[in-house]
Amino acid sequence: MTANSSKADFASYLNVKNAQMPVFSADGSRLLYLSDITGTWQVWSVAVEGGWPDQLTFFDERVNLIKAAPNGSGFIITRDQGGNEQDQLYFLKGNAAEGIEITALSDEPRIKHNFGAWEPDGGAITFSSNRRDPAHFDVYIQRTEANSQPELIYQLDGTLYPRDWSPDGRYLIVTQAFTNINTDLYLVDLEKPGSAAKLLTAHENSASFQGATFAPDGKRIYFTSDLNRDFFGLAYLELDSLEIKFLATPEWDIESFELSPDGAQLAYAINENGYSRLTIHEIANGNEKIVEDLPRGVIIQMNWSKQGDKLAFDFHSPVRSMDIWVYEVAAGKLRQVTRSPRGGLNPQKFVEAELIHYPTFDGLQIPALWFLPKAAKPDGKTPVVVYVHGGPEGQTLFGWNSIFQYLVARGYAVLAPNVRGSSGYGKHYQSLDDIHKRMDSVADLKSAVEWLKAGGYADASKIAVWGGSYGGFMVLSAITTYPELWAAGVDIVGIANLVTLLENTSSYRRHLRESEYGYLDRDREFLAEISPIYKADRITAPLIVLHGVQDPRVPIGEAKQIVASLTARQHPVESLYFEDEGHGITKLKNRLVAYPAIANFLDKHLFKAE
Repeated sequence: MTANSSKADFASYLNVKNAQMPVFSADGSRLLYLSDITGTWQVWSVAVEGGWPDQLTFFDERVNLIKAAPNGSGFIITRDQGGNEQDQLYFLKGNAAEGIEITALSDEPRIKHNFGAWEPDGGAITFSSNRRDPAHFDVYIQRTEANSQPELIYQLDGTLYPRDWSPDGRYLIVTQAFTNINTDLYLVDLEKPGSAAKLLTAHENSASFQGATFAPDGKRIYFTSDLNRDFFGLAYLELDSLEIKFLATPEWDIESFELSPDGAQLAYAINENGYSRLTIHEIANGNEKIVEDLPRGVIIQMNWSKQGDKLAFDFHSPVRSMDIWVYEVAAGKLRQVTRSPRGGLNPQKFVEAELIHYPTFDGLQIPALWFLPKAAKPDGKTPVVVYVHGGPEGQTLFGWNSIFQYLVARGYAVLAPNVRGSSGYGKHYQSLDDIHKRMDSVADLKSAVEWLKAGGYADASKIAVWGGSYGGFMVLSAITTYPELWAAGVDIVGIANLVTLLENTSSYRRHLRESEYGYLDRDREFLAEISPIYKADRITAPLIVLHGVQDPRVPIGEAKQIVASLTARQHPVESLYFEDEGHGITKLKNRLVAYPAIANFLDKHLFKAE
């Protein structure tokens, strides 16, 4: 098996394209969305009935977000440079027939802008930015005309995100994030500049309030929350009494929701064991309708038409890449609008994921997705890749993953465990790896190998571990803590040293990460103790390390530390650094270098001659 064959094979899978983040045009006749069909995410437009799409933006760098103005005047888009995540704001108006005009609202590449909401009349936007201090995000308002300047509305030393504008234009709902799992909602009165914001969600124990949206009458706000619950439910708060009531409380997280423009319907998606269940809730009577015809997969973002008769959303599954779908509520009709290219591959050969659970050291059952090659036999000869998600509060979902499909087509099985600390299984489960319990999640990977050995398919001498970001930390922790279990490791933008990570990550991220990993001023010794860099001499598995030079989350020094350590003792290690990437490898040209290199690495060490 040659390097050229791996490159050619992987190129087809990396050329499977996706479409996401749909928004309706003002008249409801078209959908705008993001597609990576050119190799970077750009804005496209298509008729709501489907058909030939038009490309609307042609940047060298990816577009990260698109949001439609409520009055139909245009759209806000954001993009960064080289993956540095310092998003800038742009106002897009026009259409493919008459021409597109794009106005830069910010041009400050060292400053990050988080879009919040449109003013009800569509003349201005609100966003948060760390322009005052790199470590803190304040709230601003800005008109969409060229050369307009932002106005500071609300500031404090912390992390703020504006969520929605009241229908009368007077108030903003603002989220303050204390940690990734503890937030509050505030009401900012724009008619009283400098006045204290009103706390809406006073609570004692850790709780999060997500996606706050005003009702059309401005008297209540809707959001999801895990207040006094293990899972996120759908709730509302009456602004006159601050009373919180729940509308839906399934024993799974409600991960996303969208209120129809007339306030009559709420669409929400439940994350049920890693896949989405779409439900339409009628506000007036509480009636609910589950969209039954949707295959098992994942919904990320939804958007109602202005008339409230159609719901657009992006959807993907293990055997289909992400595309835009539309649900016609009254008729109960569901249809796929975009059909992204499949790289010339036969979708009938894609492999579905099986949901399994395996016991770990303390009796906890760990959920995992299991991808088994169609030709695999229970003869103990199948090489396996154990894939660990990032986060740490991430979750591997029942969604499309071109890498998984390539690997199973190549003859590898893939096991993707959602170890303790993963989101999607409740607040308690998510807390089981916090700070001093960090290495318990690594022990869950040892138990994954034990499950593989007992299952009869895996070749115990040919098991690799692969992860990115925090998943890269898990890779390095696995091969240092349990070196005898692994035949190879794949570390993408991973963490080698928790101390230097917290010292060097972007300043606005540090306090959010310390609440998860531990605090430098009191936990430094423990953070060093569990950091893989100080145990690198235990590594016996060959390792490949990939990193983006512009990474603001996990600086490239993390990769260089582990590579230098292994190189010094002449241990097998390969490395690839990408000058124009940040936290991940997103550009197609770079992916066509990175992933064939990983495939060749795995082939060499797992398909090696006996």
